[in-house]
Amino acid sequence: MKTSSTADFLRDFNNAFFSGNQQFIEQHVTDDVEWIMVGASQLKGKQALVDAAFGMQDYTQLDFEVEMVVAEGLSGAVKGVMTATGGNGRKRKYCYSDFYEMSGEGEAKIHKMTSFVVEIKKEP
Repeated sequence: MKTSSTADFLRDFNNAFFSGNQQFIEQHVTDDVEWIMVGASQLKGKQALVDAAFGMQDYTQLDFEVEMVVAEGLSGAVKGVMTATGGNGRKRKYCYSDFYEMSGEGEAKIHKMTSFVVEIKKEP
């Protein structure tokens, strides 16, 4: 079965996000993008998103795996796991789910992201 182009795009977006490809992210979000991090904060605007996502993260200390992508039309969701290694060498593992809404004008760009992130304290 062939993956939809929206699903491929969301997979590419996650890869860019977690590998520190700021240029890709900037090119594929609207100027008024909204990023809601449930339970933490809400950001509005491309620069706010870029500052939060790329401000202090060391991408050499971050591993991730996209486990599932679901997409239809101009919306979709990505579920995955990421592991961050802190300066003290301690690894922290998180499950994440991101929900995306895209604009439909010209080349589709993300205009709203809603992120749920939960730290995994103990493996099942």
